[in-house]
Amino acid sequence: MAIKKLRPAQLKVSLPEKALAFKTTDDLQALDGVIGQERAMRALQLGLEIDASGYNIFVTGAAGTGRTTIIKQQLNDHAKRQKVPDDWCYVYNFSQPDMPRALSLPAGKGREFQEDMADLIDTLRKEINRAFSGEHYEQQKAAIVSQVNQKKRDLLQALEEKGLALNLKIQPTSMGFQTIPLKDNQPISQEAFGELSDAEKESIKQNIQNLETEIADTLRQLARLDIRTQKMLNQLDKDVAKFVVDQYIKEMKADYTDFPQLREYIDKIARDIISNTAYFFEDGSKSSDDPRELFQDDLFKRYRVNVVVDNSELKGAPVIHETNPTYNNLIGRIEKYPVQGGGYATDFSMIKAGSLLKANGGYLMADAEEILRNPFVYDALKRSLRNRCLSIEDVTELYGTISIVSLKPEPIPLKIKVILVGWNRIYQLLNYHDDDFSRIFKVRADFDYRTDAGGNVTAKYARFIKRVLDQEGLPPFDRSAVGQVIEYGHRLAENQDKISLEFGQIIKIVEQAAFWAKKDDCKRVDAEHVKRAVREYENRHSRIQEAMRDSIQRNIRKIKTDGDVAGEINALSVYQVGEFAFGLPSRITAKTYMGSDTWLTIERKVGLSGKIHDKGTYILSGYFNSVFGDYLPLNFSASLTFEQSYGRIDGDSASSTELYALLSSLADMPIKQGIAVTGSVNQNGEVQAIGGANEKIEGFFEVCRHKGLTGEQGVMIPRANLKDLMLKEAVIEAVEAGKFHIWTVETIEDGIKLLMGMRAGKRNKHGHFSKNTLFYKVEQKIREFSVRSEIYKTSISDEHKKRTGRDKKKNGNNKNNGK
Repeated sequence: MAIKKLRPAQLKVSLPEKALAFKTTDDLQALDGVIGQERAMRALQLGLEIDASGYNIFVTGAAGTGRTTIIKQQLNDHAKRQKVPDDWCYVYNFSQPDMPRALSLPAGKGREFQEDMADLIDTLRKEINRAFSGEHYEQQKAAIVSQVNQKKRDLLQALEEKGLALNLKIQPTSMGFQTIPLKDNQPISQEAFGELSDAEKESIKQNIQNLETEIADTLRQLARLDIRTQKMLNQLDKDVAKFVVDQYIKEMKADYTDFPQLREYIDKIARDIISNTAYFFEDGSKSSDDPRELFQDDLFKRYRVNVVVDNSELKGAPVIHETNPTYNNLIGRIEKYPVQGGGYATDFSMIKAGSLLKANGGYLMADAEEILRNPFVYDALKRSLRNRCLSIEDVTELYGTISIVSLKPEPIPLKIKVILVGWNRIYQLLNYHDDDFSRIFKVRADFDYRTDAGGNVTAKYARFIKRVLDQEGLPPFDRSAVGQVIEYGHRLAENQDKISLEFGQIIKIVEQAAFWAKKDDCKRVDAEHVKRAVREYENRHSRIQEAMRDSIQRNIRKIKTDGDVAGEINALSVYQVGEFAFGLPSRITAKTYMGSDTWLTIERKVGLSGKIHDKGTYILSGYFNSVFGDYLPLNFSASLTFEQSYGRIDGDSASSTELYALLSSLADMPIKQGIAVTGSVNQNGEVQAIGGANEKIEGFFEVCRHKGLTGEQGVMIPRANLKDLMLKEAVIEAVEAGKFHIWTVETIEDGIKLLMGMRAGKRNKHGHFSKNTLFYKVEQKIREFSVRSEIYKTSISDEHKKRTGRDKKKNGNNKNNGK
């Protein structure tokens, strides 16, 4: 027999006292490293150190393993050894105003250049005003105007002389010039003009025509003089402005000798200032046909420097953890301001960097689920990483809405490592459905939820507790308290040879144990405080568990824990309520009857079973055929159900339990109701491991304890689950006192002896089972069903033949009577 009754020492791992060579955690040095996770750490190292395209990292694994904290620590450590990346600025594009230029400068130079530019413009506004209000400028301007005025006077005088020579006087009017005929140097009246001879009149008209030609030519010369004057004045303004601007621009360029791109941009600023000198000594109300300038407060905005990334305070590469990766937060945004008359406008100074740009040259960490939840973010992230540059776009354009004033900032080159943290399922879905994903995220760092407890892991666990205590300012833990936390780590891992890496839960227990120690006015935390923290944690989450257990105690849910009943057995189920799991028994009943190999699982019939549970029931059919199908047809039907179960059932951990119930029903052999069973089964009858073994055992134990322990009760589990046991002290004490038992089995045949008190049986050389075995009884019942089925079929056939004969005889008599 492979059935084993377990000893108390096998029900959990006990930490030897020598494994903790200290009195309290004050004797320890805080852990500066990672426990376990060697696979994930190697992947992180590869992703961070390899300098090749697409080696971004996707982190998977269970939440609560400390993966976020570990990654941050690794990124910070790695970033310290990297150089500080450049600052990035956006500046006005003088040739294409709707496409702001991006400039890179060494860290700290961006803010310096911004301040230098602001100082330059302030200085030029003062100096240009001073230059244009000076006596020298006024003298030059007056000289130009005087020279031109003299030329105008000379032209007008010459014109007047030509008129007098033709006996015509030229008189200026608001509409131009008027010509008046003269006689004896006196204007001719209208009456006198009428008395002139026709020849005289014709002569005057001819003279007027000739003079008008001269007037037109003079007017053209005057206009050219005005244009030339304006050009001379403009040139004077430019010369004066250039003289002032060049002095300061030259000085500023000297500070940026090593930056050709910046020097080129400064030259463009100088040319623009010289072209717009009027703004520097006027009130800035200059009209413009350019709508963009109407949206600006003043022209001087174009000379600002928008430092979108300032790395002046960094000591290494940037590490950004984006906790809310919306499109604007991750990619960046272009802000707007309201303008008169409604609507909104923007300019290059309203461009704001997102975390992707702020992390440029370093590392960006974000939650994958949040990335996928926010519209446009994943596609924009992929596009940026694939193209190795970032384009900041107005998110409203992505929605298809119309922007009043749009900008298309120059893309900025990206050199960044992106680390996404997500569930395994998200990784699998992206890897399967997105062709770009595997090319962009070439490294997967998979964090485990547990690790081997051997080696120096125990010592590291104690030092990890020390680190938590130091960080939170908590009282020290003595050796027993640390040992209790380590046992709890084994409990979370559900294995005696493994220990949990779900440090989120471990930290909770450490913090709460310290709380209870303070409540007791203790200066150090001992094992009882840790145990209380665990009890209190479970109590806070056990409302549903207690309600379900209470329904069993009040016999609302019928669970038998003593006696023997055929076709009924106690199965064990685990219920998950949030982060809390507990076990309770469920009653499975089986009914077998004459039929033709029809197996009905009531849960599957009504749609309350999952696919894995359905698979388990089909395996039972395979097992029956392997044991009995070679010797007789399985002419029987059966129905199976979880009694008083009204929710969905899945998993195959009850398949062996269902098989015992079927065999019991067929053989009419009662099952001990004080023994609960868990374990899946394969077609060969081998009992296989299941999950939640501790919760299942403890759940049935609590029911038995409340109903009354008889000394005959216990739980039968698969042999493969032996190392998973980390049971509570109450269960271990009951086992030690002989009031409760735990057995392990390897095959269905092993469990039959314990549950029904008889051997399963093996076929002899003639293919028969011994009469005192369960399989013999099962086979006899199947044969009986088969015989009854044949008798029933024969009787139906005979009855049908008799009825057919009577019908034929009756029809024959009817024909004779007709004749």
